[in-house]
Amino acid sequence: MDISTDNCTIGVVGAGTMGSGIALAALYKGYRVILQDSFPGALEKGRDYIEKFLAKKDLSANAGLVTYAKELAALAPANIVIEAIIEDLGVKQELFRQLDQICPPPAILASNTSTLAVTAIASVVGQPGRVAGMHFFNPAPILPLVEVVRAGESAPETLAALVALAEALEKTPVVTGDTPGFIVNRVARPYYGEALRLLGEGVASFEEIDLLAEQGAGFRMGPFRLMDLIGIDINATAMLSMYEQTHGEPRYRPHFLQMQKMQAGTLGRKTGRGFYSYENSEAAVDIPELVATLQGAVLVSEGTWAPGLKDYMRKIGLEADKVTPVGLAPRAVFVAAGRDELLPEETNVYLAGTDKSLPVFVPAVDMTVAELTTLTDEPERIVGYDSLFFAGGTAVTLTASPMLTDEHRARADETVRALGKRPVWVKDSPGLVLPRIVFQLVNEAAFAHLENVGEADTIDLAMRLGVNYPKGPLAWGREFGFSKVVAELDHLYNEYREDRYRACVLLRRWARLEEVK
Repeated sequence: MDISTDNCTIGVVGAGTMGSGIALAALYKGYRVILQDSFPGALEKGRDYIEKFLAKKDLSANAGLVTYAKELAALAPANIVIEAIIEDLGVKQELFRQLDQICPPPAILASNTSTLAVTAIASVVGQPGRVAGMHFFNPAPILPLVEVVRAGESAPETLAALVALAEALEKTPVVTGDTPGFIVNRVARPYYGEALRLLGEGVASFEEIDLLAEQGAGFRMGPFRLMDLIGIDINATAMLSMYEQTHGEPRYRPHFLQMQKMQAGTLGRKTGRGFYSYENSEAAVDIPELVATLQGAVLVSEGTWAPGLKDYMRKIGLEADKVTPVGLAPRAVFVAAGRDELLPEETNVYLAGTDKSLPVFVPAVDMTVAELTTLTDEPERIVGYDSLFFAGGTAVTLTASPMLTDEHRARADETVRALGKRPVWVKDSPGLVLPRIVFQLVNEAAFAHLENVGEADTIDLAMRLGVNYPKGPLAWGREFGFSKVVAELDHLYNEYREDRYRACVLLRRWARLEEVK
């Protein structure tokens, strides 16, 4: 199909936020557009939105390229029709039945669905080969990713035309298999699901979880701030749809906190309240000014569970060395060893010869602080910390042992602030916050790759472009080491005994290959 602006008319069904955004993206590039919606007032709102943003781009002349129509029959001249209506399979199927008659072949019929099976939508069309998914991300004129979904009978020429159209709109297309959530909505599920479980378990507040996600791991928006932006009802509906389509896969189980918000009608920004309140001002987290220097030395033990920590210490002018009687005056002791490297006799060696007033930071990633206290004769000094994300972020997760004294806690807090980071104290819990969320993202990406939803690089690209992740999940896994990802998931599984934490067989395979190297 010739998708040039001279020979291709784009039809869009649905003049809501997404449909109007898709129409605007096409108008920016000079395509003729037919925007259809029969809901009262929808076309007027769509017109206002389109004309406003065309004017901002000095493209007001392109407003003449769009036809606003209440009747589906007006879509007959369209070469490609993109559906952007309610996420209801029955409603979409009925629409495609009608489009099949109104827009005969070779017209292409595409669905912007984010979670429903495109194969099921296409099943009502006489020639399902001309049906595929074309999933834009909101706001459609701005976000660069488009998922082109290969339904069960999508013809190669259909996919090629939609890829070419996405490129003509200056988007980056990724071709994905037709599985629930495709790439982005599927792989992103743990970002919300694990955050909700952490909140539900009382591990941390939603503000603290957002703070750690944004300033500890580099996500542009924390999960709760993002749910408020998307709409808690939309996010919960997507989760429920995936849970039902996968016959109760526990990784996609909705959380009761989402249901409570929906029952209360506090759905996020659009209602003025969600997890945050937007009635008076933007929600913000107060970030205190941090101390820039640390007097004295910080000693770091040998181990592999604190990547980049020694380099960070050197960067800010501190010597980091193995704990030995070297005559230094440390401010605190940092241990970098994980479960497989840490034994009681070694832990006590780390503590020997150091001032008993010093707090001892020990990785609490693949074991809880309660477990850590059994490895030492001085549990009152033990502070669990997120060693994996310590060096890279400006917010650091800390958790106290049950026996930690007020003096040791205060000194630990002071030490982290003096290192230029913000301490966030959370309840002792398997995986803390960031390892639990990020490694579940890695796991979900591995499952998606295993099940032929997309290639590894495609999945990483989709997550960076579609939801602005700081890194692709699989790239993150390689950076930390897949053996650590598997160890963390096994830790979670052993603590919770839930299948949601089972490690993908592909991760175990990659972890073994790391050992061979």
